[in-house]
Amino acid sequence: MVKDEMREIAYSLDALVPGLYIWCGPLKIRLWGSLPEENYPGTIHSAVGIAVVLPGYRIYSTYRGSYDPQ
Repeated sequence: MVKDEMREIAYSLDALVPGLYIWCGPLKIRLWGSLPEENYPGTIHSAVGIAVVLPGYRIYSTYRGSYDPQ
């Protein structure tokens, strides 16, 4: 499900879990990362983006929005 895939990416970015994350419309790629906690409400409010989280809590992302529900 697309919404669940976006939650997985949002959670991984929010928690700074190392990995590569790409989303473009229906295409969602999450290399490494983590599954979200059951009650995690966040999502990404952008149709297109790329993010890389490196060990040591370094994040490089095209996404600049909020993970909180709107």
